[in-house]
Amino acid sequence: MGAGGLFALGYAFGFAFYLIGIHWIALLSDVAITVPWLKYPAWVVAALYLALFSGLTTLAAGELARRARAPLALTFPIVLLTVEELRGSGELGFPWFQPGYTQHAYPRFLQIASLGSVTLVTLWVVLVNVLIWRAFAGRARLRAAVGAALALLLPWFWGGRVLQAAPHTTGPVVALVQANVAGEIKWSGKHQAAILDTFLALSGRAARGTPRPALIIWPETATGGYLTKQPEQAIAVARFVARDSIPVFSGFADYGIGPDGRLVAYNAAGMFTPGDARVATYAKRHLVPFGERMPFEWLIPALGKLELGQAEWSQGREAVLFPSEAGPFTTLICFESIFPALARADVRKGARWLVNITNDEWFGNGAALQQHAAMAVFRAVEHHVPLARCANTGLTVLVDSYGRVTGRLPVFTPAVLAGRLADPGPRTLYTLLGDWPGLLCVGGLVLLALRAARSKADS
Repeated sequence: MGAGGLFALGYAFGFAFYLIGIHWIALLSDVAITVPWLKYPAWVVAALYLALFSGLTTLAAGELARRARAPLALTFPIVLLTVEELRGSGELGFPWFQPGYTQHAYPRFLQIASLGSVTLVTLWVVLVNVLIWRAFAGRARLRAAVGAALALLLPWFWGGRVLQAAPHTTGPVVALVQANVAGEIKWSGKHQAAILDTFLALSGRAARGTPRPALIIWPETATGGYLTKQPEQAIAVARFVARDSIPVFSGFADYGIGPDGRLVAYNAAGMFTPGDARVATYAKRHLVPFGERMPFEWLIPALGKLELGQAEWSQGREAVLFPSEAGPFTTLICFESIFPALARADVRKGARWLVNITNDEWFGNGAALQQHAAMAVFRAVEHHVPLARCANTGLTVLVDSYGRVTGRLPVFTPAVLAGRLADPGPRTLYTLLGDWPGLLCVGGLVLLALRAARSKADS
């Protein structure tokens, strides 16, 4: 098959895959979009764009196999991981659907992530499939079958040993408040007092629980307003915190003065602490392209004038460590939970556990809701730190340091999830070394390209 055929084959597969995989774009709530009908062409255009990476994978893997005289079983995994690194990078980075995420519900296999992030789990998934393919279609079928069996059994037994040695759950209790506020109410600007009352009522129920929580967590942009900048709301939260002596961590919209003297808005989160009038604040670092900010505005300022319903937040620059009885923690707001490097930077900065706050109400009760939560589980395993995920409508979960869900709320139900945080585990190889599997594959791709060039020069 020629180069054009290889690309077309991968592109056709990728387009079909992503068109099905991101169908939830077409189901987004009209509240999120100024021009609602745009979500349909956006769905198709996104699939057309993402399919380019699938086409690039099949093209590069096939051409390298031919020109470097290397087996496709070697070139395909190397190229796939390299292209996945590219797909998840930059302002349009979208590492959703990496094959490794298929293992989120299998704790034994999931432990591989502590060695090399979801990237290593993806490599393992691809290699197992390659070996199974060779066992049915290759020459050395018996050897490939034995290799596939070993590739499955070794992580299974090793993961079991890791889980047996996992520390017990003895940390403090945290309470996650899932208020289940509909988008048309949350963003109308008319119901913020009622929304806040809902959060305070649910939080009061949590505060009276046994044992009492050491921290109460609210989701992303909890009340739909500028919580710390609206005096009546800020005072109400401060009074609750002072009365019950329990800090509240919440997401909220925020604003400040930029370097040019203009107002800049942020998707933020902060801690209301008893006895402290100040609210330590974190601003989201990785914004959703087209949803929270137009990409490449820094290059083409006119893009910022396009009004597609995006929030036009400004980008935060650094993580903020928040104190707690379980040790310092950092937060990943919504989309940030799918980027392993952000959580790694936070843990290396000193975070002993992670908070993921989100508002996934836009997705409805569909696949995206499950996909988004599944990816967050990996951030706990990668660093052996517990994770508390608080969502407006769900999925709200508590995850231990080894990726096991220890508590969960039903979706689209106002409720409180109270549970003990698991203890952190030992420092992981991924925390220490970062994305070495991805770098290894990039290096392998360079070597294959050099070999292909040498073969061409010799011919």
